[in-house]
Amino acid sequence: MKKKLVILLCSLLAVLTLLPALGLVTSAGSSSISYTFSGAHKDDKGFAQGSITLSADAGTYWLYWADSSAGLTGYDPIGKITLSKAGSASITMPQYTAIPAKATRILAFKGSSKPASLKASAAAASYTLPASKALLKTEGDLLYSFAAYSDTHIESNNASPYNGWSAKYPYDEEHLTAAFNTAAARGVDFIVTTGDHVNNQRNDTNGGNNNLYAEEWNTYLKLLAASDFTGPVYEAIGNHELWNYEKDDSLQNKRPVDWKVGSDYFIAVTGLDSTAAAVNSGKAYYEVTEPVTGDHFLFMALEGGFYTDVNEEFSDAQLTWLENKLKAYQDDGKNVFILQHANFEKWGAGDLIDTPVYNLPLKDGNTATVKLKNLLKTYKNAVMITGHTHLRFSVQQNISDNDGTSATIIHNSSVGGVRELRSGSRYDDKSPDQTEGYIVEVYDDATIFYGTNVYYNSIIPTATYIVAQNTSAIASPTEPSEPSEPSEPPLPTNPPQPPTEPSEPLPTNPPQPTDPPTEPPTEPGIIWGDTDGDGGLTILDATAIQRHLANLERLDEAALKRGMVTGGSELMILDATAIQRKLAGIIQYFVVETPAETAALAPVGAAADLNAASASLSTLRSQVKTALSKYWVLASYDQYQALKKAYIENADLDTLTAAYSSFNDAVTAFYPGDTITVHFTAPAEWNNVKAYVYNNDDDKLSAWPGNSCSRVSGSIWKITVPTGKYSNIIFNSGSSQTINLALGVTDHQHYTVKGTYGDKYKGYLSTMK
Repeated sequence: MKKKLVILLCSLLAVLTLLPALGLVTSAGSSSISYTFSGAHKDDKGFAQGSITLSADAGTYWLYWADSSAGLTGYDPIGKITLSKAGSASITMPQYTAIPAKATRILAFKGSSKPASLKASAAAASYTLPASKALLKTEGDLLYSFAAYSDTHIESNNASPYNGWSAKYPYDEEHLTAAFNTAAARGVDFIVTTGDHVNNQRNDTNGGNNNLYAEEWNTYLKLLAASDFTGPVYEAIGNHELWNYEKDDSLQNKRPVDWKVGSDYFIAVTGLDSTAAAVNSGKAYYEVTEPVTGDHFLFMALEGGFYTDVNEEFSDAQLTWLENKLKAYQDDGKNVFILQHANFEKWGAGDLIDTPVYNLPLKDGNTATVKLKNLLKTYKNAVMITGHTHLRFSVQQNISDNDGTSATIIHNSSVGGVRELRSGSRYDDKSPDQTEGYIVEVYDDATIFYGTNVYYNSIIPTATYIVAQNTSAIASPTEPSEPSEPSEPPLPTNPPQPPTEPSEPLPTNPPQPTDPPTEPPTEPGIIWGDTDGDGGLTILDATAIQRHLANLERLDEAALKRGMVTGGSELMILDATAIQRKLAGIIQYFVVETPAETAALAPVGAAADLNAASASLSTLRSQVKTALSKYWVLASYDQYQALKKAYIENADLDTLTAAYSSFNDAVTAFYPGDTITVHFTAPAEWNNVKAYVYNNDDDKLSAWPGNSCSRVSGSIWKITVPTGKYSNIIFNSGSSQTINLALGVTDHQHYTVKGTYGDKYKGYLSTMK
């Protein structure tokens, strides 16, 4: 009998020992928590899908992820449970939700409001995660992190209401500022976006056209400049960037749109403007390689215009480019992320299967949509991140692999303004603190997408997802790669080849120029930038510099000399960038060309400010602060962010001086000058042309009808205006006029009239360089 009792007690002890591992129950006092894991990954580390049950006395309880000592800081509650009497109730963790990397327990705190203290000693109940489930990652395990944002929708402050556009995102600037600062506070390495950075809204007072595009982009860049974030930002283009210049309400969803106007401007003003070879290709799709692991980030571009439900959004060239990349990276042991704006109809994440709530998804009626779907079905190792619908995370349309038949699709909410579902219809939430995005952590065997309210910098546990990916740190991490130019699709008979071009350094750590020669070289007959020696300037010259700096090939002494176009005493990545910008028409001359030619390049105000640097750190910091606030729209991402980082991090005198010098060189070399020239091809009957240039009625170059333009030849006129000061221009003859046109910060914009909108001429941007 004693022997049987001993055996029974031992068996009972074994069962009690197994209870936590089975996810059944642990307790504190009279309350207890149990956890039943479910789904395809119920036995896998880090997957939280299942049911968390609290058994307790009557009251309200708040459940939090926790470590050994307290609830994790920076997290919203997992959920709230209210019991009207003693009993139990559960919280459901959706499919693919993640156990945070540092969580080992769940704590329940009793109280009518959120607890002031999350210490374990104050908890009413505690549950310890089984060792087989806790992800248990440390800071040392983190390979890299990034923020993923979408749909910021910066609006113009000068727009009059048009179908509610101007009031649609009342906290757009506050939200974007919070998003940038949250990324900085979380220490991410870079930011990726999936489109609709600007609202590109219409203004009925000026013919219903997209006249406020430039102003909105300038605001976007200014907010980035003023934020705490100092890393790179890589953008994918959305449908609002491509809002239709020819929009006619009676033909909505029927007329093809001229998307390239918006696409060209996107290339000119985003992070591509100074660092990507894509600026020369005219393509807004490109690739970035993460430097620590070699992971691949593929940025797609909408190419059909605003109405994503009826237009063929992806060209054959882009889809071939994507297929070649996915095929090359399928088995290379690295993560593949695809950044693309629009969601699919009734497939993947972002659109309810039974009750669609968004009327502009990618539809199967379009050939390009079907081709993209088939690629995602073929290359299941990829993760695609989309935006577009603004649906808040709580709607739970955030992640799908179509029951294991496709790549994982992660759907983002919106920074500009979230939407809810109410009775099957969408509702715009205009609350000041409702703005959402992801903070993403990449480990060797898992990627965690932390759904985050970026206004409060707080993680939303039921919108935090885990994707089982595999990557590893490379032996010798490089500088992050610069966006690369989309390669042309190969002939069908040729198999796709993996990329062989070297990665270029990311802008956050630019090479520092040495002191330029006191007298620029004026050697007769030299073709500056011609590094491959073919007698002309092409993109291959920039590529040759990149390959030389990556030690893939060596340039001879003569080629090195021709390549030093920015005036340094050694070859730098800035020289390749300068060649790209000259080929794109952004600059007309290199720094090393004759003084008479380069004189027009130097911004008079900038040169005076930037060259006045003192040996005193305090004086230099003051001047840097002035430069940052004054030239945010003129400097490229790389140089601006490097200088801002040195300033924010209180760098020493030598470091700050180097960053300031590099910034000075970039502004001097790349800035078109204190003025830009805008050309206009007028109607043949106009014999006198004026240009009304303004931001609003209180900020204009001169009163209506504006300043006189000078005739170039025939019907072509031009006017020179201050760079970056004004965002709108209207050409007129005194008796007739164009609609309001966007005025950017790049030189040699050329508008041509084509058709009318009411009694006004429509103007088309035929050249954007």
